Amino acid sequence: SGWALEAMATKTPLHDASAQKTVASNSGNMLERLRASGVLEVQRKVRIRAFAVDPGALPSPLIAGSKRLHFIRHGQGFHNLIAELYRSMGKKFDSATGEGGENNPYCRLELVDPPLTSLGREQASSIRQAVEAAVPDLVVVSPMVRTMQTALLACGSLVNSDGCSTVVPFVAHESCHELAGVHMCDKRQPLSDLRRDFPMIDFDATRVAEEDPVWRTDRETLLELAERCYDFMLWIRERPESNIVVATHFAWLFTLFNGILDCDRDELKDGFLTGQLRTIDMEFED
Repeated sequence: SGWALEAMATKTPLHDASAQKTVASNSGNMLERLRASGVLEVQRKVRIRAFAVDPGALPSPLIAGSKRLHFIRHGQGFHNLIAELYRSMGKKFDSATGEGGENNPYCRLELVDPPLTSLGREQASSIRQAVEAAVPDLVVVSPMVRTMQTALLACGSLVNSDGCSTVVPFVAHESCHELAGVHMCDKRQPLSDLRRDFPMIDFDATRVAEEDPVWRTDRETLLELAERCYDFMLWIRERPESNIVVATHFAWLFTLFNGILDCDRDELKDGFLTGQLRTIDMEFED
């Protein structure tokens, strides 16, 4: 896809062939599941139109009431790495439904809310120049370790030298949490732990709860996920800021771009690679 980030000239590419193959496969599976679940047929009160902003292009001024959003999928997490290792060993599991039993690495108890790998940190850092050139006035993060780490690496100059405050608001929002349930990697840590590790993140603006409110022992349905995506976008509409970074997850992003947004280009509907940045201008129509 033309939206894939170029690999840096390092010993290890930011996205190898295996990672790109996994995203293509997961995208195909997600699209079929969205179609089967009826998400693509839902008509909502507010139409949300998305217009691609080409990387490196000089963006046009925003019209009144519109927003410019810079969506980032988190960099490679340890769960992504272990899943690739499992696949290379021939283990079969379904990353969407949680099926696979002992062959599903995402269900391992050791992988609750995993952090970024060294490659994931490199991926997040690689988009820092592009993100900071956008001069965002708000950064919104899923309250999971990998997304918050990604946002802090990609928006490093917006964190003050004390490490506890930021130049613009960094707000955690539960509605852009990844598809929840069954997978331990999609269960976040308690808020008290997150506050200790991320003192610069505002967890109070959206009243983030102590325990993960969307975690459950069965898998969240895609209709439920789509409603979270839609509710999040309505919250974005009401924010006073207009130039916003959102650090979130694969299934959430795929559901948003395929099930909620009216995209002007089909390429916008492609699945995100880890650490990938995609900028859109967004208009809301009642």
